[in-house]
Amino acid sequence: MNRADIATVALNDQMEQRVRIAASLLLASRVDTSVRPINAKVRLWDGTRCDLLIADLSDAYGRQASAMAEKRGTAVLAIGDKPAEISLQCGAVPASSPAPVLAKHMRDLLTHGKLCDPTDPNDDSILPALCVLAEVRYRGRAVDAVCNGLTLNIRPEAGRIYASNLGALLSASDYFSSAAWELQIAAASDTTHLADGPSRSLEAFLLHAAFQGRAQLPPFPEGRYQLHDWPDVGTAPEFIGALKVAGSLVRAPATARELQQSSMLGEEEVNASLWAYQASNLLLADNGANREARSPPPTAHFSGILSRIASRFGLTRH
Repeated sequence: MNRADIATVALNDQMEQRVRIAASLLLASRVDTSVRPINAKVRLWDGTRCDLLIADLSDAYGRQASAMAEKRGTAVLAIGDKPAEISLQCGAVPASSPAPVLAKHMRDLLTHGKLCDPTDPNDDSILPALCVLAEVRYRGRAVDAVCNGLTLNIRPEAGRIYASNLGALLSASDYFSSAAWELQIAAASDTTHLADGPSRSLEAFLLHAAFQGRAQLPPFPEGRYQLHDWPDVGTAPEFIGALKVAGSLVRAPATARELQQSSMLGEEEVNASLWAYQASNLLLADNGANREARSPPPTAHFSGILSRIASRFGLTRH
């Protein structure tokens, strides 16, 4: 049995339901035994790679996601009533297509279409925005993040993150751990024109984003780390676990495994905390004499994308 990861973007509720029904038809037994059933998992697109993207091209976000999928070599099924306007090399069906028709196109694309290649460690677009913000080139600098028409103004020197309205600011933290954001260095770090708009503590925003998307975050590069300042998280109760991690890192350098043991937290919670603190520019790599005696060289631990993350974030030990 084949397995497939199908992501949808910008579909209305009726089309979303038809897609899920169509996915269930891919698993149904058929008279033609030469056709292997496909066990398809359908999810909302979050910027990560998938085997098939189903997008409504009448929506700007759907077109943006389709363009990204095409760049990655992912099969795309475009939903639209104006096929002539579809420039992507992908399958296209009208919005009124019933589930069996959708299932046929989905099967054809999954079986014969160009599926996404294995993760390319040189492809920045696969990294969650939170991890990209933790890179050396962005860390501690004024950055503007854009996704689906929303712009976040990240200003570490003020310790704040700004948006055009409070609702956008709060909702953005729910999906800032996706790869759908585009980051760029801001032309100026001046916050004068932002002062009257809604804002939030940068650390609180990033911690919320990290914990919301913790399942999407790659493992934090191995090493010993310490906080050089206490994070500004206010009194939000959801950050109790992150504060336990902060307390340990303020006292002494520690590895992720040591943090799990001292804080009694799960691996994902510790991992999310470390990414958030690194993106906040609060985390320091410990290159001193406090290394574990039996720790092998970093290159023995890192491979593929983790090796690239470690080197670009300035987290490797020398």
